[in-house]
Amino acid sequence: MSASTATRPARTRTPRPASWRNVTFYAVGVMVLSVLGALTLAGAQDKATSPGALLFVLSPILMAVALRTLGRDGWADAGLGIGRERGWYVFGALWFPVAAAVALLVGALTGHVHAGDGGLPLFGTLVATGLVARTLFALFEEWGWRGYLEPRLQALGVAGLRRHLAVGALWAVWHVPYILAMGSEYTDVPLALQVPLFTVAVLAMAVVLGVMRARTGSVWPAVVEHGVANAVAFALLDADVVRIDSPLAFAARPESLVVLPLLVLTAVVVWRRWGSDD
Repeated sequence: MSASTATRPARTRTPRPASWRNVTFYAVGVMVLSVLGALTLAGAQDKATSPGALLFVLSPILMAVALRTLGRDGWADAGLGIGRERGWYVFGALWFPVAAAVALLVGALTGHVHAGDGGLPLFGTLVATGLVARTLFALFEEWGWRGYLEPRLQALGVAGLRRHLAVGALWAVWHVPYILAMGSEYTDVPLALQVPLFTVAVLAMAVVLGVMRARTGSVWPAVVEHGVANAVAFALLDADVVRIDSPLAFAARPESLVVLPLLVLTAVVVWRRWGSDD
């Protein structure tokens, strides 16, 4: 081996600076996969566990991994460490369960919410058995929304609130093909009403999760919040846990008329207290 060969530096693939091209590829890619997933699950017997549903939920992480590797965006800003300000983990774990509890309490006091035959024991069982899967699905989403899109937009100079709302807008629209394909299996509320309410809820959640991502520097508090929220919500949709006469008002869902204002109020408070335009 010659001296010149021995001292030659190793060739490495340096990450490219953030680009609008890759962000556009990401947005278009997740929407294409969402639509393909919805078209595939539309004719499935068991829609919730069909390959189309899996493609839908995997689309954010698939596009993020593709652009961080093949697109050479790198992993430096993916937020895979534990992060700082770890109190946000506690906040994330409690935020939606508290909002859901308020909705159910108001419903119970007004006579629209009733305990099911299984009650609290069944609720605990469903949350415990579903938490790992729901958190895994949340990871598939959050590695895309808060793990890829948030930091890439920040690197492009998009200010905090605009960035969070932009991520939330894509997050909301990404859900629409799935919601339409699931139809009545997704919600009893007319879709013309459910989709706008759900969009507002997602925008509010995106602001809070975006602030959490910025304050901690980590994607994991958002994964915790998303996973716990889904585990609690799906458990409370079981009629053997709780029966809800007026789901539009009192269901433990982001778009219900009691939960939604609580989410929006939280977003306003969190942004004003802890948000930043950086």
